[in-house]
Amino acid sequence: MAVTSYVSKTGETLWKSSATVRSEKKLSIRVQKAKFALKSEWEAKREETRLVRECEREVALRENQGSSWGAIVEAWEKHLSKEKADSLSATTRADYVSALKKHTFSWWKRPAAEITRADVIEVLNQLKAHSSSISYQNKLKVIINGIFGYAIDHRLVGGIDRSPAHGISLGRDEEKKPEILTLGEIRKLLQEARRMNHDWFPVWSLALLTGMRSGELYALLWTDLDFENKVISVNKSFNPRMKRIKSTKAGYWRHVPMSDELARLLEELKATAKGRPEVLPRFWKWTKGQQARELRAFCEGIGVPSIKFHTLRACFATQLIRSSIAPAVVMKICGWKDLETMQRYIRLAGIETQGATNVLRVLPEADVAAQVVNLFTRDSVV
Repeated sequence: MAVTSYVSKTGETLWKSSATVRSEKKLSIRVQKAKFALKSEWEAKREETRLVRECEREVALRENQGSSWGAIVEAWEKHLSKEKADSLSATTRADYVSALKKHTFSWWKRPAAEITRADVIEVLNQLKAHSSSISYQNKLKVIINGIFGYAIDHRLVGGIDRSPAHGISLGRDEEKKPEILTLGEIRKLLQEARRMNHDWFPVWSLALLTGMRSGELYALLWTDLDFENKVISVNKSFNPRMKRIKSTKAGYWRHVPMSDELARLLEELKATAKGRPEVLPRFWKWTKGQQARELRAFCEGIGVPSIKFHTLRACFATQLIRSSIAPAVVMKICGWKDLETMQRYIRLAGIETQGATNVLRVLPEADVAAQVVNLFTRDSVV
């Protein structure tokens, strides 16, 4: 608390009162207030007393309400980095916090206990107005739920026992058929890339022949290849955002069989590698994570449906399934843990319905149909 005098721009002596009160229960809670342009020292002292009372009331209120939303988010982030480091990568944690700051920044200094169900619905409606998918809206709702659960369990928020996001239903996104290339389109893509001696030809070829993700291909070394047993060890991945090599997306290594066609391509690449430890050449656009843009531009240029890089992995999986490779084997090669992902590719390949309509016999035999046609033609002439 303080009362001080100062000289204004007009030369007049004025007074300032200020007050600061910190919580004895929670040192992180501190309230400061000040009042300027007071005419006398007596008035400034009276104002100081009033400011102290206001600060004390606000501190008491915040002690009962608990921490602000921003403080809870920061505490939750630290909790994740310590307790969930093995299951949630630093990039994922950073994405969560970035989304919260982007969509709930208006809550940041508010006591978390004051945030209501209406506040959450308003944020979700804003996302909807900006054409965000239902899955993204649900993801943000789940994150908010998780933070409130953490805050309640650790007594960072008082007066509530349930998240304001609890029970809000958003429905589900309508599943869209993923983009995919036919076998003919795959061959055209690679034939044109080979004919033009395109820099990305070996990258796209390996993606289509192994089903590996972009980051896994980027991190692939010659030491990961076993030409004798014709197998590729997929054990690491490059993260373009963090600019470092990390574990694969699934978190474990897997083996990809090396086909004869793939082995020949790899031998060609090795002959021109000139001692390079990486299997594939480096491009700055790849390092920057622009591989999808390059592929889309090339596809559009040759008249093939524009696809993103990850679609090459889908093409690999569907071609294996169409060639009668068991889904369990495809899952193992591609590194998928759940059957739900696998089912999407089975539907894309059409294996589950292939030939099912052959049992239908409803049309007349060809010779009978011809006689009927002739009969009606004669009648129409008469």
